[in-house]
This record gives sequence, structure tokens and C-alpha cells, in this order.
Amino acid sequence: MNIRTILSLGISILTLVCAPNNLFSQTTPQAPIVPQEDGTTQRPLQAPWELTPQEQAQTDAVLSRWEQFSTGIKTFEADFTRILYVPSFERANQLDKRTEKGEVRYKAPDQGMFAVSSVSGEPQEKWLCNGEFVFEYKFSQSQIDQHTLPPEMRGKAITQGPLPFLFGSTAEELKRRYFIRYTPAPQNLARSGQVWIEACPKTAEDAAEFQRAEMIISYAPEVRPLAIKLHKTNREQHVYVFDMESMKVNKTQILPSFFVPSVPEKMKMKVVPVE
Repeated sequence: MNIRTILSLGISILTLVCAPNNLFSQTTPQAPIVPQEDGTTQRPLQAPWELTPQEQAQTDAVLSRWEQFSTGIKTFEADFTRILYVPSFERANQLDKRTEKGEVRYKAPDQGMFAVSSVSGEPQEKWLCNGEFVFEYKFSQSQIDQHTLPPEMRGKAITQGPLPFLFGSTAEELKRRYFIRYTPAPQNLARSGQVWIEACPKTAEDAAEFQRAEMIISYAPEVRPLAIKLHKTNREQHVYVFDMESMKVNKTQILPSFFVPSVPEKMKMKVVPVE
């Protein structure tokens, strides 16, 4: 498992608390892109749409405001709900719904924590990044994998994963990696002060993480991430819902010790060789 894949464990941590749980339809769309079979990681994929000059101007305006928010983040804290739609074993061509709870913490430029637990409190996923190492908790194996970040990824590791949707992303970076556009909200889900954007990866490397993303941004009273839904390559759909009351942007001091991994009883640390 490479570093980008490890970082992607936390990519989808943007969300909405004031909209209903059916914010996004459960219908699985036809994916506009697929990874290349030859393993190429930087081959441009086919554009799923073409924007008119007016649509491009609308998109650029949204991305400009988002860049001001994203690049201004020094610390970020929030709890969230994760809603998973996964292929059903009992119902052909149907998706089952599962709800989990999580939290995310971030300190610029590359320290982060992402953790998810079941509703009953059983840990499901967790990773820590301290800028030098990424620690991946494998609870089913009672093991923590320690991955060393390559020198070229230090200082920017989190923004080089699919997390640029949230942390440290610039408009140019987003447009370089994704086909991205402003899109009107469905009439029954439209809210005043909210903006919807849609993104598809431009490279096979990013497309291996998700095929399409739908994101909602709030403009008032402050620019904030409200929601994201990821359409995965295996038909799964991941929706993340923030607890807006717990969200803190540049309002707390997060100490470096927060990103030092603790090793729970009966778990062991494993150093993973650099690929």
C-alpha cells in the first residue's frame, strides 16, 4: 500500500449537518472515468464534460473563494458522521446503508488525524500523520503500520493526497488534478448560501481512489465545507457529515504530541519498508 493510498483513508472528511441524510441520491451513476490498465499514474483521462466560458467563470469564482479558506487553515477540528452505501450481499444490485462516527484533526502543513468508529464505539479506521511518518491502525490485525514519508512529500503530504479538497488546496492545484465544475443544486435540496461543485480525477492514480465527487460549500456566514460524496470504483458511496457545532477553524492550539501514536494493549507496531 503506497503513501497516497494511506493518506486517502482520510480524504472524504467534508460534510453537512443541516441537510437531510438523503442529501445525495443513493443511485450509483455511470462512472465517467476508469483507471488505466497499464498502471500509468499520470495519463490524462477523458474529460466528462466541457464548460462554456460562463460556466468556467462561475467555477473559477467558487474555487477562488474556496482557496482563500483552504490555504488559510492553520488548525482544524471536527466530528463527523460517515454514511456508507455498500453493495448488498442479500439484494442483487442494491446498496446497504451503514452509519459510523468519526473525528478529524489537522495542523498545517502536514499533521493530521482521522478516526472512525462504529455506532457502538468499536474502532474501524484510524491514521495519524506527523509529517515524517504515517501510522495506519489495522484493528482487525491488532497492528499499526508505520510508513515513512518520502522526502519530497514532507511538508505537503496531506495536500498531495486527495485531501486537497480541504487542506491547503489552491484553485490551480484542484484544476490540475481534477475536471471540476460548479453545478446547480437539485431543486429539492437547494439551500440559500450553499454552492455545489462536482469533480472527476484527471489521472489514473487519483481515479483509483474515487471516480466522482460531489461537494457542497457554504458561503454564509463563513466559507465552510458542508458535504462531500465520493463514488468509489467498487460501486460504494461514501458520504461524510460534519457536526458543525464541533467544527473549529484556527480556534485552538493542537500540540505536536497529539500526532504521536499510542499503541493500545494487544496491538503491535510494524515498520513498513519504503516502496
